[in-house]
Amino acid sequence: MRLDSYPGIEKAGFLQLQLLFDEENKSSFNNIVSLAALLCEIPIAFIAIENEDHTLLKTTTTFLDTEQSRTLPFSAHSPLLIPDIRLDDRFSNHHLLKSGFCFYACVPILDAKNFLLAHLCVLDKIPRELDSKQIRGLELIANQAAEIIRLKLDQQHLQKRADDRITATQEIDTIFHNAIDAVIVVDDYGTISQWNPKAEMIFGWLKSEVIGLPFQDVVLPISYHEQYRQLMIQLKYDEAQNYPNSTVEISAIGKDAHTFDIALSISPATIQGKHFYICFVSDITSRNQIAQELDKQQKFYENILNKLPTDIAVFNPEHKYLFVNPGAISIKEYRDFIVGKDDYQYAAYRNRDTKTADLRRAQFLEVKNKGKEIRWEDSLKDPEGNTITHLRRMYPVYDESGALSMVIGFGIDITDRKVMEEKQAALVQQLSSQNTQLIDFCNIVSHNLRAPLVNMSMLVEFIEDTDNPEEQKTLISKLKPVIENLHTTFNELVESIQIKQDLEIKSEDILLTDCIRRTFEGLQSEINKSEAIIETDFEDAPSVYFPAKYLYSIFHNLFSNCLKYQSPKRKLVIQLKSKKIDGKVLLSFTDNGLGIDLEKHKDNCFKIGKVFHHHPNSKGFGLYMTKTQVEAMKGKIWVESQIDVGSTFFIEFINQRA
Repeated sequence: MRLDSYPGIEKAGFLQLQLLFDEENKSSFNNIVSLAALLCEIPIAFIAIENEDHTLLKTTTTFLDTEQSRTLPFSAHSPLLIPDIRLDDRFSNHHLLKSGFCFYACVPILDAKNFLLAHLCVLDKIPRELDSKQIRGLELIANQAAEIIRLKLDQQHLQKRADDRITATQEIDTIFHNAIDAVIVVDDYGTISQWNPKAEMIFGWLKSEVIGLPFQDVVLPISYHEQYRQLMIQLKYDEAQNYPNSTVEISAIGKDAHTFDIALSISPATIQGKHFYICFVSDITSRNQIAQELDKQQKFYENILNKLPTDIAVFNPEHKYLFVNPGAISIKEYRDFIVGKDDYQYAAYRNRDTKTADLRRAQFLEVKNKGKEIRWEDSLKDPEGNTITHLRRMYPVYDESGALSMVIGFGIDITDRKVMEEKQAALVQQLSSQNTQLIDFCNIVSHNLRAPLVNMSMLVEFIEDTDNPEEQKTLISKLKPVIENLHTTFNELVESIQIKQDLEIKSEDILLTDCIRRTFEGLQSEINKSEAIIETDFEDAPSVYFPAKYLYSIFHNLFSNCLKYQSPKRKLVIQLKSKKIDGKVLLSFTDNGLGIDLEKHKDNCFKIGKVFHHHPNSKGFGLYMTKTQVEAMKGKIWVESQIDVGSTFFIEFINQRA
C-alpha cells in the first residue's frame, strides 16, 4: 500500500517527507539506519518512502539502486520478516534476487496517530532469522525515526510560519509605504505610532518629527479639535455596536501652518493585543476646488438659462426631468418637484389631465427613436383667457460613444409674431378685397350717385335759367332730398370701407336679449305695424363674444329685412335661435317672408347694391354690411331660402369664450 493512501499524508506528504532526507538532515537518519544494521548484524539498512511510481530509498548503509527497490513488499502497521526471499512468490524475478539478496525485513514508521510515514528496512545476502529482541529493537528505532520526522516536520512548519509572517509583514510594509493616501496609525491614547511617506508629503512633517505626538495637535487646526474628539467618541461607540465606519471631510493643517481640505477615515484595529486606530487621509483640496469651479459654472449657466425668455427642459434617456427653468415652470416648488420625475408624475402632483403627458411622451419617443430634432407649435390659454402660442423644438444629445445622453427641449413664445402674421394675413386679405371693394365702390358711385348728381345738375341749370324768385325757391327745395339721398349713400359707402379697415376693434360678451331689446327700440313702429310674431331661443348660448356695434348692426339689418320683405299672404313670424358647437356660437334668423331665388342669386346674395325684391327703401347695403362685419371677425354667414316660403340666415361666431 502506498504512503499517500493513508490519512497521515495530510500532515506529511511525499514531497514534504522527501525534503527531510536532504543533506542538512542526512546525519540524523544515517545514525538511525546504522543503528538498525548493528542491531541486526546485517550489512544493509535503509529508510523507504513509497511513491506511486516507485519506492524511493533514502539514507542507506551501502549502495542500493532504485531499480532494486521497486515493488518491495511492505506491511502497514506491523513488522514483516522474510528469512529467504528465494522461497517467497512476491520476489519472483525480483531485482534483489539477481543481486544475490536472500533476507528481507521491514518495520513501519508511524506517527503519533498511527499513520504510516515510511519503512525501516534491512537486507542480507544470506538467509537468516531475527529474534524477538532484534525485532523489538527495530520497532524502537522506527519510533525514534518517527520522532525525528515529527521534529523535522514541526521545524519545517514553524519555519514556514515565520517565513509567511516575514512575507506578510514585508507586503504590509510595502503597501504602507507606497499607499497613495496618507496612512497614520494612532494608539489608544491618541498619539501617533506610524506615519507613512505619503503623510510626510501631505503634511510636510517627517516621521521622526511626529512619532509620539497627539494626532489632533499635528494634523488638525485647533478649531477642529473638539469635533475630532467627538468623532473618536462616536467611533468607539460605533465599534462597540459593530456599526460601519464613515469618511468625513474636514480641514487639516500642514507644517507650514497652511490649511487645506482632507477626507479622513478612521478604522479601529488590534495589533498584537494592543488597540490602535488606522487613519486614512486624502488631500481633497484640488477636488474641492474643481467641484467649486464646476458649481460656479453650473450656477453661471443656470443663471443664464433661468434668465432666458424661452422655456427650457432637459430630460435623461428615460424621459425624467434633469432641469427646467422658470420660463417652463415659474413656481419654484413645482420646479423642485419635477426634477427626477416625468410628466405623468407631474400631472398627478398638479391634479391635471394626462393628455399633455401623453403628447410629451410621444414627442420624446419620436426624438429618441428617430435620433432627429422635431419642431411643432402649440397654443394654450393663459389665466386671463388669452391664447399663448409657442414654437417648440426637441433634439437629442449623444455622448462620445454614441449613446443617448440627454434630450433638450425648449419653446419660444411667438404669440406676438403670430399676431403680426395674422395681421399681415388680414392686411393681405384686406388688400385683396380692396380691389373687389373698389370695383363695388365704382359700381355704386356710377349707379347710386350718378342719378342724384344728374338730377342736381339739371336742377341747378333750371335755377340758373329762371329769373323768377318763386320758381327758383321751388327748384332749390327740390335739391334738398336729392342731396340727403346722396349724403346717405356716401355715408353707407364710407362705413363699409371702415369696417374692412377696423382691425383693432375690441370684442366683449353681449347678451342676445340686449340686442333684441335695442333692435326693438329702433324698429318699434315697423314691428307694431307688421304685427309680427317674434320667437327667441337663446338658452343654449345666451351671449356672444363680438364687437358690440357690429352685433347691433347685424340684428338691425336682418330684422329690418324680415320686416321689409314680409309676405302679404300671411302674418310675419320671425324666429331667432342660438346654440354652441365646438367653441363656436351659431345664430339663426328665420322668417316666413318672400324668400330668395337662390338658383338665380346664389353667388350674389351678399354683394353690394344687390336687391331681390322691389321696395322703395331697398339699396342693397344691409346684407353687404352684415357680411363685411361678420367676416371682419373671421366668422361666416350664409343663407337658406325658398321662394314664397321664407329665408334663414346663419351666422357662425368663432373664438367664443366658455
